[in-house]
Amino acid sequence: MSVRVSPISRTAAILIIGIGAFVLLSALVTGELAGYIAGTAFVVLGVALYLLLIRFTRGLERQIKEIEDDKKAGT
Repeated sequence: MSVRVSPISRTAAILIIGIGAFVLLSALVTGELAGYIAGTAFVVLGVALYLLLIRFTRGLERQIKEIEDDKKAGT
Protein backbone atom coordinates (compact mmCIF):
# COMPACT_ATOMS: atom_id res chain seq x y z
CA MET A 1 0.00 0.00 0.00
CA SER A 2 1.36 3.38 -0.94
CA VAL A 3 1.05 6.43 1.29
CA ARG A 4 1.44 9.91 -0.15
CA VAL A 5 1.63 13.39 1.26
CA SER A 6 -1.54 15.38 0.77
CA PRO A 7 -1.14 17.66 -2.26
CA ILE A 8 -2.78 20.50 -0.33
CA SER A 9 -0.29 20.19 2.54
CA ARG A 10 2.64 20.00 0.15
CA THR A 11 1.39 23.05 -1.76
CA ALA A 12 0.92 24.95 1.51
CA ALA A 13 4.50 24.22 2.55
CA ILE A 14 5.83 25.32 -0.83
CA LEU A 15 3.73 28.50 -0.71
CA ILE A 16 5.06 29.31 2.76
CA ILE A 17 8.60 28.92 1.43
CA GLY A 18 7.72 31.13 -1.55
CA ILE A 19 6.25 33.84 0.68
CA GLY A 20 9.36 33.72 2.83
CA ALA A 21 11.58 34.08 -0.22
CA PHE A 22 9.53 37.06 -1.40
CA VAL A 23 9.70 38.75 2.01
CA LEU A 24 13.43 38.05 2.20
CA LEU A 25 13.97 39.48 -1.27
CA SER A 26 12.01 42.60 -0.40
CA ALA A 27 14.07 42.96 2.77
CA LEU A 28 17.24 42.81 0.68
CA VAL A 29 15.91 45.64 -1.48
CA THR A 30 14.74 47.85 1.38
CA GLY A 31 17.42 46.91 3.90
CA GLU A 32 15.00 46.44 6.82
CA LEU A 33 16.08 44.10 9.60
CA ALA A 34 12.50 43.05 10.37
CA GLY A 35 12.12 41.82 6.80
CA TYR A 36 15.24 39.67 7.08
CA ILE A 37 13.94 38.10 10.27
CA ALA A 38 10.41 37.56 8.96
CA GLY A 39 11.59 36.17 5.61
CA THR A 40 14.01 33.79 7.25
CA ALA A 41 11.36 32.66 9.71
CA PHE A 42 8.88 31.94 6.91
CA VAL A 43 11.44 29.97 4.90
CA VAL A 44 12.49 27.94 7.95
CA LEU A 45 8.85 27.30 8.85
CA GLY A 46 8.04 26.13 5.31
CA VAL A 47 11.05 23.83 5.11
CA ALA A 48 10.30 22.39 8.56
CA LEU A 49 6.68 21.74 7.57
CA TYR A 50 7.75 20.05 4.35
CA LEU A 51 10.29 17.84 6.14
CA LEU A 52 7.74 16.90 8.81
CA LEU A 53 5.25 15.89 6.14
CA ILE A 54 7.82 13.64 4.51
CA ARG A 55 8.93 12.17 7.84
CA PHE A 56 5.40 11.37 9.03
CA THR A 57 4.48 9.91 5.66
CA ARG A 58 7.48 7.58 5.68
CA GLY A 59 6.75 6.56 9.27
CA LEU A 60 3.13 5.80 8.44
CA GLU A 61 4.15 3.85 5.36
CA ARG A 62 6.60 1.82 7.46
CA GLN A 63 3.93 1.05 10.08
CA ILE A 64 1.44 -0.06 7.43
CA LYS A 65 4.05 -2.30 5.83
CA GLU A 66 4.83 -3.91 9.20
CA ILE A 67 1.13 -4.58 9.84
CA GLU A 68 0.71 -6.10 6.37
CA ASP A 69 3.80 -8.28 6.88
CA ASP A 70 2.48 -9.44 10.27
CA LYS A 71 -0.87 -10.34 8.73
CA LYS A 72 0.83 -12.32 5.94
CA ALA A 73 3.07 -14.15 8.43
CA GLY A 74 0.12 -14.89 10.74
CA THR A 75 -2.07 -16.53 8.11
